[in-house]
Amino acid sequence: MSPFTVIHSQDHHLNKTHKNDSYDEKGEFEEGDIFVSALFGFDSETKGNEKDIAVEFSGRLGYLFSNTLTGGIKLSLDNEIIEGTLHKNIDVSHTLIGLFGRYDFTPGHKFSIFGELGFDYLSSKSKDGNLEIKENGYKIGLSPGITYFLNKHFAIEAFWGALQYQTKKVNGEHESTHEFNIGIDFEHINFGLAYKF
Repeated sequence: MSPFTVIHSQDHHLNKTHKNDSYDEKGEFEEGDIFVSALFGFDSETKGNEKDIAVEFSGRLGYLFSNTLTGGIKLSLDNEIIEGTLHKNIDVSHTLIGLFGRYDFTPGHKFSIFGELGFDYLSSKSKDGNLEIKENGYKIGLSPGITYFLNKHFAIEAFWGALQYQTKKVNGEHESTHEFNIGIDFEHINFGLAYKF
């Protein structure tokens, strides 16, 4: 899935030094900035008579407590439809609401390396004909990433993989399922485009 991210950042610093202005021409986020981001993704895959279509949207609202520390909230919605001979019509939807914290290891530069920690509440619903299954759970994840400002406004952002633990339980059942995933490779890389106002 090829995500596209749009970031709107509002600078509340009224008095900046000449040095900060020089940095801002390169592009950067600074203490006190507020940003919102939106990610859209679409994926379609066909194997024989089976077709898998997935659509995803996620958004964030973040605040820079310092030049290195960012915190905020996030929301993600996605829907997947599987059609084919083995599956007549399976509709799967996921909802994620969570908090995130990001630490920037190289603040004040056009090239930034960061780590992001997230804590999320998960809800999913799967419908196969008359059968409907609902699940709820939680997820903790850690992801590395980079931001590279092309100029004052535009930047390329990338996340690759994640270290994740999640627990889910089907409604009506007593036992939960637990998963631990490691995906630090190029098969799990996501690119985005950022814009700062």
